[in-house]
Amino acid sequence: MREAGHERLIGRSIGRRGNDLLLTGAAQYVADLAFGNEVSARVVRSNVAHGTIISIDVGEALAVPGVLAVITAEDLPDVRIPIRLPLFESPEANQVLQPPLARGVVRYVGEPIAVVVAEDAYLAEDAAELVEVDIEDLDPVVTIQSALAPDAPIIDTAYGRNTVSTIHLVHGEADALFAQADVVVRETIAVHRSTAVPLETRGLIGEPDPATGVLTIWGAAKVKHFTRQALAGMLGIDEARLRMVEVAVGGGFGVRGEPYPEDFLVAFLALRLGRPVKWIEDRSEHFVATNHAREQIHELEIAATKDGRLLAFRDRAWCDHGGYVRSQGILPELLPALHIAGPYRWEAFAVTSTGVLTNKTPVGTFRGPGMTEATYVRERLLDRVAAELDLDPAELRRRNLIPAAAMPFEFSLTPDSTAVAPIRYESGDFRAGLEMLLDRADYAELKAERAARRARGEAVGIGMATFVEVGGIGPFEEAVITTTSDGIVVHVGVGSLGQGVETVLSQIAADALGMPMEAITIDLRDTDGVPQGFGSFASRSTVLAGNAIVLAAEQLLGQASLELGASIDDVRIIDGSVVGPDGRTLALHKLGPARGRFDKPLPSFSFGGALCLVAVETSTGRVKVLRHLVLHDVGRAINPALLHGQLAGAAAQGIGSVLLEELMYDEQGQPLSTSFADYLLPTSGELPRIETVVMEKPTSANPLGIKGGGESGMVGTPAAVANAVADALGIGTAELPATPLTPDRIRAFLRGRGTDAAR
Repeated sequence: MREAGHERLIGRSIGRRGNDLLLTGAAQYVADLAFGNEVSARVVRSNVAHGTIISIDVGEALAVPGVLAVITAEDLPDVRIPIRLPLFESPEANQVLQPPLARGVVRYVGEPIAVVVAEDAYLAEDAAELVEVDIEDLDPVVTIQSALAPDAPIIDTAYGRNTVSTIHLVHGEADALFAQADVVVRETIAVHRSTAVPLETRGLIGEPDPATGVLTIWGAAKVKHFTRQALAGMLGIDEARLRMVEVAVGGGFGVRGEPYPEDFLVAFLALRLGRPVKWIEDRSEHFVATNHAREQIHELEIAATKDGRLLAFRDRAWCDHGGYVRSQGILPELLPALHIAGPYRWEAFAVTSTGVLTNKTPVGTFRGPGMTEATYVRERLLDRVAAELDLDPAELRRRNLIPAAAMPFEFSLTPDSTAVAPIRYESGDFRAGLEMLLDRADYAELKAERAARRARGEAVGIGMATFVEVGGIGPFEEAVITTTSDGIVVHVGVGSLGQGVETVLSQIAADALGMPMEAITIDLRDTDGVPQGFGSFASRSTVLAGNAIVLAAEQLLGQASLELGASIDDVRIIDGSVVGPDGRTLALHKLGPARGRFDKPLPSFSFGGALCLVAVETSTGRVKVLRHLVLHDVGRAINPALLHGQLAGAAAQGIGSVLLEELMYDEQGQPLSTSFADYLLPTSGELPRIETVVMEKPTSANPLGIKGGGESGMVGTPAAVANAVADALGIGTAELPATPLTPDRIRAFLRGRGTDAAR
């Protein structure tokens, strides 16, 4: 069913909807919202990493004129923030969930202890300084290694240990293959702690309606429906009394929108006071309160033959959770375990991945979670295998990538493996993807440029990484299409975090209905608009919601064809009416609502790659990325321009992650990176023009043939940059310095080697 003259929109680089509001400053973020009788909340946070709360004196703060309330854990029900999806849960993880306010013990600097509510934000902040908290210090557990020591202090004495849960994955007989290997390379590799830094910090407003009893939470994002469910359970109220509304969101990258202590606290206080309660996180709070990510240790070993055939690997990993398990549950240890095999045809592997508690800010997801860390570790070691065998790194990968003829490909796991889903690659041509990346880079010319620059005395290197990105995680999404006299409204349960999802979904809906985009409105900001949804994460929004829209459109077209007694293919939409082949018409607004549900029991894995050229200034230790390319198999590109933007933005974050960004702590668990003076972000001066290569190999796993693409630019970038630095330094089979590869670390490494440049 198609309007006469309708031009297909899928595959076109149409400008993103809403840009005019952003560019003119008219977009409304949660901090921009104001209500006539709103009050402000300020969180009192622990300045101790580990300690017993002896007393909390709120008297002086309560005595300040304009202070309305000061609450502690004693004022709250004894509840915990739940894990979001059943596949993220484990019995152990559910025992170490976080309460909204510390109950008896603090477990990281930044943990909420009390909340002050006052007539304005300045008064609330001043009064919060008057809350006196007496904490008796306990020995902190600051590193993964110290948490695992036999005599380590136990962070949660009721739970009784510092490990959370262990994922076991076994494929084939790895030990036998190691015994017959020609080459075995081993290394212990640490991945440092970092976080996402959205332009907008978190913020919420709880607005109660005394007339209806409904509490509206403004500022919800990412997983609105789950947050509503979690808050209803924690507050002990019916979900129907909660409405979650998303306004403009200044970036997400995994950390925004998950349920945090503050979500419960704002809702609780709004209901208790009967007034709108506003909380806006400041930047220093963000660095200690919002989810951290990445910190892991891997003991990886790879076995290969002398002709460069990869046989097997064994990986033992420990993944830092921080002081509690947050709403992502066991994902910090599960995702690297599922991704360490990557796109290669291993004959066997054995993986154990264990979650570890420490006295640091809890960990969640950050763009490319688990897969970025696993790719870094594996691809670093593969370059060492290539050096041992005197093979070009591209050739080693070429020989071992899973061939297209083997698709769909699945690693058979032994029955005692604890994966929640099989490692199954539904489609793709991994080798063609690598060749596309090498061709776009003109790999032969790039190597010639490296040789010429080295001849001039420059330390330059080439690095690459190939990987698979998991995306399109289910279990399902629904779309509801309603019709009006003015056009179509499509209600979906995903979220908008700046990725342009409204534009992409409008293109899909317009093509499915044969209508102009201008007649399509995407409604995704309010939980009242669609009964349920699982949100925006894991590159799933377009895959799940887009296909649900296609199914809803089919139902709507079916209604129209029945009314007109015609085939779906023979009816058209013209000027707001449905027209049958015999000229009979039906007003569009008389149709609907129509519903579509797209179920996806298994995630999708997409191939990707990264390749770069770097120069190391040996006198200063500075690393300069001269050229960087990222490739991703998106299945089918709905909006190429938006996809290119996603890939380039993610790659920029990846370059920052491997060269600059680090959340550091001292021996007492005190955070040392709490401002932009300490947590360094890349600027345009540190970034090259990111070259993006989009590979389109449509999948048969969904009607649109699409795969996710929001994270791929991040996943391989740190590994590719690190491999290029190792190549530039000519270290071959030696280990790199710890990441991030800051000038200080590079200089220290060069001094240790006794180079003239470093001296």
